[in-house]
Amino acid sequence: MKIFISTDMEGLPGVNSWHQVEEKDPRYLGKYMAETVGWVIEGIKSSEFNSKIDEILVCDSHSKGENLSYDFTERDDRIYLVSGGLRDYYMMAGFDSSFSTVFFIGYHAGVGSIHGTMDHTYSTDVYDLKINGKHMSETTINAAFAGNHDVPVSLVVGDHALVEELKNEMLDTVLVETKKGLSRFAAIMKPKNVLRKELIEGTKIALSKTFKNAVRPYKIEAPYEVEINFKSTEMADESMLIPGLKRLDGHRVLFKTNYYDELLQTMLAVVYSATIGEDLGK
Repeated sequence: MKIFISTDMEGLPGVNSWHQVEEKDPRYLGKYMAETVGWVIEGIKSSEFNSKIDEILVCDSHSKGENLSYDFTERDDRIYLVSGGLRDYYMMAGFDSSFSTVFFIGYHAGVGSIHGTMDHTYSTDVYDLKINGKHMSETTINAAFAGNHDVPVSLVVGDHALVEELKNEMLDTVLVETKKGLSRFAAIMKPKNVLRKELIEGTKIALSKTFKNAVRPYKIEAPYEVEINFKSTEMADESMLIPGLKRLDGHRVLFKTNYYDELLQTMLAVVYSATIGEDLGK
């Protein structure tokens, strides 16, 4: 059995502001990610299914993907680490249908969520992102990528607003809350020892549900129509250099595809090209 773990930072415990997840504040850089993922590893090792797990691939997926130290792999000889940027599928880099389950750790509420800690969807330049008319978050976009390979997401760890978004959307998935937002940049943090126990237990439950085939893959049926609403017009201007896009208005662009792998790659290209347009005006 192989486990794929995709990590982010905004949904981690102890984090509530952008400076805490950037290089200019080394007090936080990677500390809470390593600690939280470490508790998940504890849960795996204490699970009755531990001996059946051959590989744990951890995909460092915040910003440049350089938040977890290579030393983290010393915690277990089954841990492989995806590091660095400029990679296909970004938060899902290294994933394929050979994995049995997916864990999302430190994930956060989608853009526009009330009291979602640092809410956004793949970029703070995005005002809204829809697939087939449905409002999407990084969690549901990536879960559908896994679902396209018939692999379920059995554990999601993140802020209260994310849990609220998912509890009626991913019914079989184990959801563990790290904090409750008071605003975009303020939150009530769960006690560390309490969260550690919940994560260890939640990981064991997620593995049990996986082995019992009790978690259904999250799927979105093709064909796909992706609408991205940017915060300003120059972002949409720049994204139109990508073939296949249609301009809906000053802020919104749209593209269509029959393949989810192509959807994720194109979406990433559109979202990140938009930052070039923003920089041109500075």
